[in-house]
Amino acid sequence: MYDDLIKSQPCNTDGLEKRHSFTKRSNWLWLICLMITSVTLILFSYSPLPARNPANEKPLIITYRGAESEIDVRYAYDTKLLQLALDKTLASDGPYHLIASEPMTFTRAKKIIQTNSLPNFFIKLSYEDNYNSLGMAYVPFPVDLGIVGYRVCFAAPAIIDRLAQVESLGELRNFSHGQGIGWSDTKILRYNGFTVNEIPGYESLFRMVATGRFDLFCRGINELLSEYNAHSQIEGLAIDQSMTIVYPLPRFFYTHANNTTALDRIHRGIVAAYQDGSLQELWQEEYQENIAFAKLGQRRVFRLKNPLLNNIGSDYLQYLYDPFNSGNNKK
Repeated sequence: MYDDLIKSQPCNTDGLEKRHSFTKRSNWLWLICLMITSVTLILFSYSPLPARNPANEKPLIITYRGAESEIDVRYAYDTKLLQLALDKTLASDGPYHLIASEPMTFTRAKKIIQTNSLPNFFIKLSYEDNYNSLGMAYVPFPVDLGIVGYRVCFAAPAIIDRLAQVESLGELRNFSHGQGIGWSDTKILRYNGFTVNEIPGYESLFRMVATGRFDLFCRGINELLSEYNAHSQIEGLAIDQSMTIVYPLPRFFYTHANNTTALDRIHRGIVAAYQDGSLQELWQEEYQENIAFAKLGQRRVFRLKNPLLNNIGSDYLQYLYDPFNSGNNKK
């Protein structure tokens, strides 16, 4: 009877088939969702980060040395070159503030670098091997393209005629020099056998050479005319027209060695300015009139050795300007 009952009641499979169909659809939906989620995660993981907006970043503070007086024009080119380098890296590195320090002597400026007591304090210094051991670092590009090593001298009026008769380095050593305390020029001149009076104040050097306290105050040909015009009110201030003294004097922007971000940025900016020619344009704008005023071609040339360059590399040499062979200089 039980078997007959089974045979007489056929099995209803509609529900099972519906459940099976639903399960298959659910599995497919789950698989599709999983694939969409995976693709989304992959795309998100490889999507670029939002672009930097340098304008929203904190400005980099760069401090430069303030002038010692209202007529001190020595740092005009240096300041403009720092600004040019910072402008060249504005898009990549963000905003900056370029501020002047209070007036200070050369000796104090070097101490501030060594103590790192002003934010990213940069000054232009003539290279000396010993600076590398004093916590100082430099941007490896000669700031003024080496032109400052070509020297023409302010002279005491009483020795102008006698100086014009000098024919040898030995005869030139009979004339005394005035230079600032701690200046590299003092060490170079003494190494080459000259008598040098070290004077603490930059402005005092012009007055003292004019009154004959020493015979010569030699300046880079890029500085000569600007400084003469700035001090033309000093009675008796004269310029020797007979000779030039030449020695290698590469000058670099120095700061504390820990200021690596500023060092890197200024180096990249200066190189970029040199490569696109804007540095040379600034250099010529600031210095060309001074260089022409010196009339090097009409002067006797006395060459000296610089004992302070024993450990310097040679990369900077490619950037030097030679006023005696200007046709081979990169424009």
